[in-house]
Amino acid sequence: MMTALFKDTIREILRSKGRFLSVLLIAALGCGFFSGVKATMPDMVDSASAYFDEYRLMDMKFVSTIGVRSSDVEAVKMADNVRGAHAAYSKDVFYLHDNKNIVLKCISFNSSLDDSSPNLMNKLHVLEGRLPDKDGECAVEVKISSPDTFKIGEKLTFTDPDDTKKLTDTLQSDTFEIVGIVTSPSYIGYERDRTTEGDGTIVSNVFLREEEFYTNYYTEMFVDLEGLDETDPFSEEYRESVKEKGAAARAAFEKSVNERFNDLYTQAQDRIASATNTADTLNGVLDMDIDELQVHMPEWEEKAKEARYIYEREVENGKRAYLEKSAMLQAEKALGIAKELAYDEDGSAHAKYQAQLDDARSEIEAAQKELDDTPEPTVYSYDRFEASTDYSSFEGDSKKVDSIAKVFPVFFMLVAGLVCLATMSRLTEEQRGLIGVYKALGYSRWRILSKYLIYSGAAAILGGTLGSAVGLKIFPRMIYHGYKLLYNIPDISTPLRWGYLVGCTVVSVICICGVTVYTCMRDLKDVPGSLMRPKPPKAGKRVLLENCPALWDKLSFMGKVTTRNMLRSKRRFFMTLAGVTGCTALIITGFGLKNSISSVVDRQFGEVFVYDGIAVLNNRFSYDELEQEINSAEGLADHMQALINEVDLSVDGQKCMVNICVPSETDRLEEFVLLRNTDSGEKLVPQDGSVIITQKLADNLHLRKGSVLTITETDGQKAEFTVADICKNYAFHYVFVTPHDYEKSFGRAPVYNISFIELAKGADTDAFRDQFLKSSSFYGLTYKDDQSRGFLNSMDSLNTVVAVLIFSAGLLAAVVLYDLASINITERNREIATVKVLGFFDRETDDYILRENLISSAVGILAGLPVGRILHYFVTVTAEVDILMFDHRLSVSAMLYGALITAGFTLAVNAVLHFTLLKVDMIGSLKSVE
Repeated sequence: MMTALFKDTIREILRSKGRFLSVLLIAALGCGFFSGVKATMPDMVDSASAYFDEYRLMDMKFVSTIGVRSSDVEAVKMADNVRGAHAAYSKDVFYLHDNKNIVLKCISFNSSLDDSSPNLMNKLHVLEGRLPDKDGECAVEVKISSPDTFKIGEKLTFTDPDDTKKLTDTLQSDTFEIVGIVTSPSYIGYERDRTTEGDGTIVSNVFLREEEFYTNYYTEMFVDLEGLDETDPFSEEYRESVKEKGAAARAAFEKSVNERFNDLYTQAQDRIASATNTADTLNGVLDMDIDELQVHMPEWEEKAKEARYIYEREVENGKRAYLEKSAMLQAEKALGIAKELAYDEDGSAHAKYQAQLDDARSEIEAAQKELDDTPEPTVYSYDRFEASTDYSSFEGDSKKVDSIAKVFPVFFMLVAGLVCLATMSRLTEEQRGLIGVYKALGYSRWRILSKYLIYSGAAAILGGTLGSAVGLKIFPRMIYHGYKLLYNIPDISTPLRWGYLVGCTVVSVICICGVTVYTCMRDLKDVPGSLMRPKPPKAGKRVLLENCPALWDKLSFMGKVTTRNMLRSKRRFFMTLAGVTGCTALIITGFGLKNSISSVVDRQFGEVFVYDGIAVLNNRFSYDELEQEINSAEGLADHMQALINEVDLSVDGQKCMVNICVPSETDRLEEFVLLRNTDSGEKLVPQDGSVIITQKLADNLHLRKGSVLTITETDGQKAEFTVADICKNYAFHYVFVTPHDYEKSFGRAPVYNISFIELAKGADTDAFRDQFLKSSSFYGLTYKDDQSRGFLNSMDSLNTVVAVLIFSAGLLAAVVLYDLASINITERNREIATVKVLGFFDRETDDYILRENLISSAVGILAGLPVGRILHYFVTVTAEVDILMFDHRLSVSAMLYGALITAGFTLAVNAVLHFTLLKVDMIGSLKSVE
């Protein structure tokens, strides 16, 4: 059976539904926002992981400078820890769109592999239509940059970028019909591979059946490793496991490629040796006189017959014997020449064959030189992070969201808790008399307290549970919606994360019930008689302003009353002030964070990177050859070669990936990359004996001037450097080293792999890029604007997160203002009734009460500006990911927006409360409280 106290608690909830719902709503807002934003990162990561598992994204990718053959695939399949492997063809083609040739990449897929095959990887996800199943069909991916002709039923006609070749030498056809629109787990974003064709950018991918390709060599191989199914694919543990488990596969691939290269080299050397022998034989024939020719001719005729007989026989596996064929040709050629020379009376035949022999020897020597100069094959292996920039970008974007979720929601919860304090304080004050009755009836303190704990606890549990449940479903979807512009992962999964739901609800209960205990215990200390008597009104006091008659006397009656009322109830005033201050600070922080994020691109690509583009150099050419080639480009204003490599940096056991930059001319670095001291803004130039590092790198690893760091190059060679200075930088980590120090530390001169480019004023960027792409000295050219645009797209996706923060902060501001204003009206019902009885008009009554709200809000907004500045700095510092440094300065526009939005909510709340004031019952409110 329910006790009388419990029944009274239920009645109290039903009697004060507005107050109960107010506490419930605030708990729901706080818990929903916190849990939803916090769950966004794991939801994004888990959804991507599920997508990668379903569509079998490879763990590693292998390529080599001499292509991939089936024998290489089989060798890798036999390696330890390999579950499956398969190779794919690819071909860059031109497609004429809007009178311009754009580059598309044709990629093969193996239609014979089904889901049960361990060799199936990078499975295509069909969005519309179907996969190609016969000749002349293709599937395409559709993204923002894709041509508008990418529709099912359309036919695409391609051409070979090399106009001296026919595309049908590589593909079965040059025209394909689109039968499906797909996505590939290998390309989850909108970045595509680079190319040396066209403008260097692949616009989109086209997927063809493997049978459509004629080429003898695959382009790349994909590998699936065992034992990684339960590992977070974005974790460092996964990268280390791939590196460890994939070592055997890489070794097998490298061994197979080298063996194949050696076989090819031997075959080529044998052909050259055979040609040399033939030339030597013919040279001997040319040196003989007619009598000698007559003597040897029967012998050559016999050898020729024997060689032809051997050649015409079938050898094992149906192959012709290469050496026997060479012997036949050698004998037959010698015989033919000998016959012609035997009857050469004027020497013309001798002269003709001597010229041919000289040409043949020149060709043999050139072939031998080309063979001797052929470099050893290079093998490249990539994990998912290295193979796809979108993969690592997705990980970084999810971390950005998580970083913001560390701070902003906590402050949000603090403001919500403050409002709950005001609400529960008002409840216990209103029921002082009832608490006195309970005590007089013999109820203990804890029994009485249990009523209010049930009241507040029920609101906290219901609000926390419902808010978290809704927040876990809504906020991740809202935030991820912004990222769908960048990534084609079909959808985000938003499971009900019980850990977040229970955790947030428990925190909500602790905070709200803690506030309840605090407010109730003050009254429970009094005796019943004191509690059952109403609190006497506070004695009127002169306010400080009254001591200044020059100001006080100029105030109107309403102004004097408002001033006295505000200062008489200081707790109510400061509660409103704190609530408005917090909400203003939250909104300012939201807008400030948006500006801080977007300014990263402007500062990095406007203040630090001052070059126009970067040309990627072919290292097979010498420095001087490259200089000559670059200087010959039309439209060039200036350039400088440099080495930029990703290397490992370690300090006291801490490790991270950084970019080492070695300019060929250190004194000219500022013309392309401007380095400034973080404190003084003074220009910096790398000097021999030390290095310059970027600010974020120094912050992450706690480095300062004089710190010693260790850099490990890509070949495993290590060297130590001393930090000379720290420079401003907003994206990525860099270490700037002089060429002298690099050579001294690593024992070799730097091999420059890029060149900073500055264009002449008015230069045609497309024409300039074409010059570089047509030259074999360069692998490509990327303009700074293209770099910044791609980076800006990633940063802009955070605007969705910021929009959610601003919306939630605005909603909280509305609830806080309404709740506090409602408490103010409830506390002053008798006072409002009195002024109404005295004949105040509705508008005058509004002014009497609501003017206090306006003044409190105005003061709160002003106080919120410096608090917002502090909170913005704290959030930007905390929310920074490893490779980014946000602008910590708060923009004036952010403060202006925060002030205006809070002021707008204040006016809106006052407009709603006008109708509440109209409903105040004058007679009922003025009845004696006794």
